[in-house]
Amino acid sequence: MLLSIVNESFYSALLILALIIGVGVLLGRLMELVKIPSITGYFVSGIIIGLFLLSIEKESVYDSLSVLGNIALGFIVFELGTRLHRKKLMHGFSEVIVIVLFQAVFTIGLVMGLFLLFKAPWEMALIIGVIAMATSPETIMVLTRKYKTKGHLTDAIMPHIGMDDILGVLLFAIVVAIATAVNNQADVSTIALFWEPVLEIFGSAVVGAVIGSILAFFINLTYKRDLEHRQFFLMGTVFAIVLISALTSHTYHLGQISFILSPILTPMFAGIFMTNLTSKDVRKENDEVVDNFTPPFILIFFALIGVQLVISVESTAIKILLLVVMAVLYAVIRVAGKTVGVFIGSKVKETPPTVVKYLVRCLLPQATVSIGMAQVVLHNESLPIYWREVIFIVVIIAGIMYQLVGPFFSRRALIKSEEIDPEQLKFFIGDKTGEDDHNYMPGLNHAETNKKDATH
Repeated sequence: MLLSIVNESFYSALLILALIIGVGVLLGRLMELVKIPSITGYFVSGIIIGLFLLSIEKESVYDSLSVLGNIALGFIVFELGTRLHRKKLMHGFSEVIVIVLFQAVFTIGLVMGLFLLFKAPWEMALIIGVIAMATSPETIMVLTRKYKTKGHLTDAIMPHIGMDDILGVLLFAIVVAIATAVNNQADVSTIALFWEPVLEIFGSAVVGAVIGSILAFFINLTYKRDLEHRQFFLMGTVFAIVLISALTSHTYHLGQISFILSPILTPMFAGIFMTNLTSKDVRKENDEVVDNFTPPFILIFFALIGVQLVISVESTAIKILLLVVMAVLYAVIRVAGKTVGVFIGSKVKETPPTVVKYLVRCLLPQATVSIGMAQVVLHNESLPIYWREVIFIVVIIAGIMYQLVGPFFSRRALIKSEEIDPEQLKFFIGDKTGEDDHNYMPGLNHAETNKKDATH
């Protein structure tokens, strides 16, 4: 007699998970073949699965899989933190801070003003304005690595993205706590209104720092002392992320004050401390191990976002056409805010012309961090459901649009700034395209090429 365990709910959840991964892999690959990021394919696979779940009235299966989405978000934000080494952050620190602050003011202000025109409550408009600050690091990291770019623009990109997201997450924790307090049915004291965001930010930073430091300690301890140290790197990182996901899923109470740990800020600080307390060789090996492990989680994260988008659109009373219009205007106004912020900030710090001209194009993609913020808002039951859904749907639709056009503009910015090696460009996108892109690089004309040859 065979030993078997039958559980129909497990069956449904695991079958849908298998479909998500299978369809996601297929569509992700198809998107790459037409020069569109695979993330867009993952979104589409989630939309297809979401429509399928609605057709068979099994949308409740999403709840069984949502924990995987939380863990996936932890991995993604942790990886962002590992890219924020102090040397990168301190490179031109004052220039980065000034430009990021001007970006924040104009992006938040313009996006907030847009939603106030749509008669949105001020706290709703403020939240989506803060979300608009966030920039997705994945696209530009892939481009700079593949093309082996070098130059002032390349050096400036990651510190700007890192500070963008750190400041954005900090402000997000504050404004969500304020909005939650304002919309809470019970009377909320001024003390609670002040301490809730403070405890969330401080607690997330401390917990993330402690977990990241402990992880770094054990990684350093096993490096080159254990033949299977790479395996330990992976197990240690998985343990840290799952622990963080658990800790950020709980509500903590301190007297009359209730607070949570940020699911974005906590893993980000863990990644920052881990990478800054290990050597360059250790960081490189750990990045390779984690990078090879996380693709399925990234797929699941974006696919589940697609599923949630379908479910939210189906349940919301707001017309989808209005939501699309809002998303398009949000995307345009966000770019305008970043453009004005970079221009004014660069004038204050006398930034090199290359950075002023092309930085905004490299800051266009918006996916992981902004979607993580939108998810936090969506699941915050203290906020009104109708504008939780509006924020989530608008950010997701805009994120898909950015993923379609963002990589193109980012690549063109790196090409025109003359920071891409033509041979790397030719290798990555093919001979014909490489030749076309080469012609767009004014600093690499035939005369200059002959001069370089003569020098050699």
